[in-house]
Amino acid sequence: MLYRLLPALAHAVVLLPLLAVAVRSAVAQDEPIELADDPFEITDPIAAPPGAAEIGFVGSYERARRGRVRDTGGVEAELEMGIVPGLELRLGQTGAYGNLETRRKLGTVTDLSGSSDDAGRALWGGATRFGALYQLSDGRGGLPAIGLLGRVRTLYGPGRTGYETEAVALVGKTLRGGERPLGLHVNLGWVARIDPQPGERPNRFLVNASVGQAVSRDTALVLTYAREQQERGDRDYSVVQAGIRHRLQSGTVLGLAAGAGTNRDSPSFQIAFAVQWQLSEGWR
Repeated sequence: MLYRLLPALAHAVVLLPLLAVAVRSAVAQDEPIELADDPFEITDPIAAPPGAAEIGFVGSYERARRGRVRDTGGVEAELEMGIVPGLELRLGQTGAYGNLETRRKLGTVTDLSGSSDDAGRALWGGATRFGALYQLSDGRGGLPAIGLLGRVRTLYGPGRTGYETEAVALVGKTLRGGERPLGLHVNLGWVARIDPQPGERPNRFLVNASVGQAVSRDTALVLTYAREQQERGDRDYSVVQAGIRHRLQSGTVLGLAAGAGTNRDSPSFQIAFAVQWQLSEGWR
């Protein structure tokens, strides 16, 4: 199934930027750049306005601390569409090749150690996901912005296809406003595996936190910590990221993040690059 999806994803990588150029870009950039978004592992609680659409691509590379195969390359695409005020739909596809044990969400959780025929080999994995973000508050009046993100995922990998549900509480607070805002964001989530295989953990938590400082209206520096529970016997996936997000005059946003794991079961380092295009500004 995954080998059929990857060519389509590759075609989208080539064609959608051309489509984005043909679509009318934002006429004004009055608001400062978003501080919580790709390529960092943090999600902003603000839903897109009705009719607005944005697509983003993320390319990543991770180096595992151990194992015969240590390199993993990944690509991710996600489309966000505002439906009604406060409600946004999201459709995404990920793909990865290499050491799929660096993180559970890159594939199924089949144990590749011991007598497995796939032990020591680079493997394909990925996920198709569909979800919605519902915004509960916009952060005015001194209160934080709060949103709820729910998703279902179909996971592909060396074992049988897996299915997961995910529920994440998104919290964002602007600590200092103006043209160069300082913001804090936290994501608290719970992931449940549907029909887990014997020995797999049926539920796990995730917690991501980020501090973003805009150094201009179109450029922000971001520091993020991401932690996600893994299988029993494995230490949690735990990574610290730092990098930059910059918005071009056309409205396209570029992002670069570098990270390092904090334990033996997390990558020794990672690099991620993101490009985001605004396809539609929404209904007037």
